[in-house]
Amino acid sequence: MSLVSAAFLIFVAFTAFIYYLMPGGARRWVLLAASLAFCASCGFYSLVFVLLAAVTTYIGGLLAGPSKSRGLRNAATVITVVLNLGILCSVRYYGVIGIFAENLNKVFGASENTRTFMYYAVPVGMAFYTLQLIGYTLDCRWERTEPEKNFFRYLLFATYFPYFTSGPMNSYANLSVKLDGAKDAVFTFEKLRESAIRIAWGFFKKLVIADRIALVVNNIYGDHETFGGLYVFIGAACFAIQLYADFSGCMDVVLGASHLLGIEMPENFNSPFLAHTIREYWQRWHITLGGWLRDYLFYPMLRTSVFVKIGDVSKKLFGKKKGKKVPTYFGLIILWAAVGYWHGGLMKYVIGTGLLHCFYIILGELVEPVSVKLRKALHSDKLPYKIFQTARTFFLICLGHIFFRANNVPDAVMMYKAIFRPFSMSRETLASLGLDTGNLIVLLVAFAVLVAVDIYKYREKQEEEPRLVLARIMSKPVVVSWAVFMLLAVAVLIFGMYGLGYDSGAFIYARI
Repeated sequence: MSLVSAAFLIFVAFTAFIYYLMPGGARRWVLLAASLAFCASCGFYSLVFVLLAAVTTYIGGLLAGPSKSRGLRNAATVITVVLNLGILCSVRYYGVIGIFAENLNKVFGASENTRTFMYYAVPVGMAFYTLQLIGYTLDCRWERTEPEKNFFRYLLFATYFPYFTSGPMNSYANLSVKLDGAKDAVFTFEKLRESAIRIAWGFFKKLVIADRIALVVNNIYGDHETFGGLYVFIGAACFAIQLYADFSGCMDVVLGASHLLGIEMPENFNSPFLAHTIREYWQRWHITLGGWLRDYLFYPMLRTSVFVKIGDVSKKLFGKKKGKKVPTYFGLIILWAAVGYWHGGLMKYVIGTGLLHCFYIILGELVEPVSVKLRKALHSDKLPYKIFQTARTFFLICLGHIFFRANNVPDAVMMYKAIFRPFSMSRETLASLGLDTGNLIVLLVAFAVLVAVDIYKYREKQEEEPRLVLARIMSKPVVVSWAVFMLLAVAVLIFGMYGLGYDSGAFIYARI
């Protein structure tokens, strides 16, 4: 079931109706039944694999708890993590494991005209819920949370339908409290208005912006022999916008649906394209994944004996100040390689969303002493320099997106070469990008709205709460909020990209 569909809206409305009719103690069961039904609607194997992950991490959490012996706790943690990561890599990244996949195809009787069991077994949302459930087991081992004794309570955490396909990622300690609070949730028309506007905004970003600009992206990336020079950057910039509108639109639908049920999810985006540095960009983009990788991979890795020893040796060789950064740099390389692999298992992802960004961050650290002097000379506290920083960061991100969106690494290299080819901006060439004048105007107006919302939301200091347009709207008379909802709904109905044969529900992060 696509999050951007009438079926999902009906499903959410029906679930909320039954949910609020039930007494508090029964609401968890309503959510669990709805979540299992939603998982099943995503495909039989989606349900099978999430149940497998839930059972193994639940048992792993029990055995990793503080009441067990140290040896059993360590063994249970290692087996649970390796098992679930192994299943994730072998199933989700099945198509990228070369000759092993070819041999499995023969075992399953595949031919050029048939698809194997493994093709149909790839479940929706697997990368998100696998990491989330592994985090629970690690939290039990590290005594951050008490192992959950009630399997059905844990199963609701594992399958909660709003975030099942795309996140945002949650820890059990945080979400279990909110799920417990479901029994006290009260339906209000204000909550309905907030949810409706947020869901409509998500539909708007996905169907009006992301799926429209995808036509330009597909044409440029599909024919880099024709579209060289400036067109390569246009394609990369358009893909960055498509990816943001697509994924953040998905998050708006998720957060709006969960808000209707009285369960608040963490925000996953905070005006990322207004960031001044690559490091800041990743602190504003896919925030919950960044938090998971920091808490469960990067910091624990730096505390291992291997990295401590690397640090000790480095300090002797390079001095205390420089030497202590060496293990951090090694850790960053591993971290960003993992980020790239998580995005799809192909080398284009490892480079485009992983190692290239790692290079940016480490290079920024190395030249920081020079940068400090340069920023002082250029008056970095002034608006012109901040605009330059934002533009520079966006440009560097787009360079990575050339790898991300290209079919493979050789295609990405060809696109980089195409940058230096002569190009023309004739009317015929522009028309071949896929948008006529009417659609181009719609896209530009919709994009301007998106930019205005992000600028209003933006706070330079990330510790400050962002200004939310939704909160501003809700502070106005009721007629204003319903007018905004109707405006968004009408815009989606009239200008949304959908119709017979059009796969509007295929979110980019659900396909990689």
